Amino acid sequence: MLIISIILILLLSLLIIEKRMLQKSIRFMSLRIHVNGTRGKSSVTEYVAAGIASSRHEVMAKITGIIPSTIHNGFIQPVNRTGAARVQEQVNILRLAFRKKVKTMVMECMSIAPELQKLEGSIFKPHFYVITNIRDDHREEMGKDIESQAEAICNAIPANCKVITSERQFLKKIEEKASALNSTVITTGELEDRLRKRLPYGIFPENVSLALTVCKEAGIDPELAEKGIMNWISNIKSPVTTIHAGGKKIRFLNAFSVNDIYSTESFIGHWKEVSDYTGRLSIILNTRADRPVRTDLFSEWIAGNIRSFDKIILTGNHRKRAKYKLSRSGVEKEKVICWNRGEIRNPLKSLVSSVEDGSFVTGVGNIGGEGFHIINELR
Repeated sequence: MLIISIILILLLSLLIIEKRMLQKSIRFMSLRIHVNGTRGKSSVTEYVAAGIASSRHEVMAKITGIIPSTIHNGFIQPVNRTGAARVQEQVNILRLAFRKKVKTMVMECMSIAPELQKLEGSIFKPHFYVITNIRDDHREEMGKDIESQAEAICNAIPANCKVITSERQFLKKIEEKASALNSTVITTGELEDRLRKRLPYGIFPENVSLALTVCKEAGIDPELAEKGIMNWISNIKSPVTTIHAGGKKIRFLNAFSVNDIYSTESFIGHWKEVSDYTGRLSIILNTRADRPVRTDLFSEWIAGNIRSFDKIILTGNHRKRAKYKLSRSGVEKEKVICWNRGEIRNPLKSLVSSVEDGSFVTGVGNIGGEGFHIINELR
């Protein structure tokens, strides 16, 4: 009994010490910015950090994105993640920032579950809470409809901070939640034409406008912020890769990380226009068994627009479900290709044998699982 009591006392002491160290790390930071929303969180986090860094502030950003990473002094360092993502990862990054004497932290919200989103905010205590937008996604964790998902994002609004957003549909809800917590809401305007014209294809003006607004509210000189953000954007690579293999020319658009239908349609439409492509698409739908609703939604979307698609290639550990849904929706069997393990191992060879010369292929659904492998092999 005495040994158990000693162990409990030691554990309690360690928790108290850890809490105090975390509080010390947070208090050291004079500017804390938390970026949440459905789409564009990683991009906005990067832009804000670049804008602030332009005025020579010591700033670190932590993005979840395709590959969880930190950005410090322009250097991108992948986060060494073992196992599933946990909020503890954010705590570890805050400690890292403190060790590096970082005064400004821009952190993308990595949590999906509503209670964990709220927990992140309570730990980080941001001065600015950024909401990029609210779209229908992550139904398994955040709610069966977009209203429930909006509630989850708004419930994570911290007290006594500035909420900056581009969201319009749920602006009233954002304002109500913020007001109840003594927080104020600032909305962004349209990006100036002179900047819009300078943006490379694929960069969304609303994300740039949002980042510029955050920088302005944080006291950064607008000209310096603009310069930093535009310099960062100029180094971003296009998501379209041109493949020359097997005597064929194929263009591949990486849209795996665009997880909702609305944004996917917008993303594909934009890049088809940029690429001056007017033909039908071929789709690689990468599925995940832990995202069953997404499998169904994307399968329904494909079936509902089947005349726009040439071939439907199914990958991932939920591809049998997608094949079933497509079949039940009346999609012709000849259009659907279900890659087996051997074909997935060599996606370049498999893709060349699956589609015609001149095809425009886009990957959708999920970046996780086989999505990473496909991207790496097709680059």
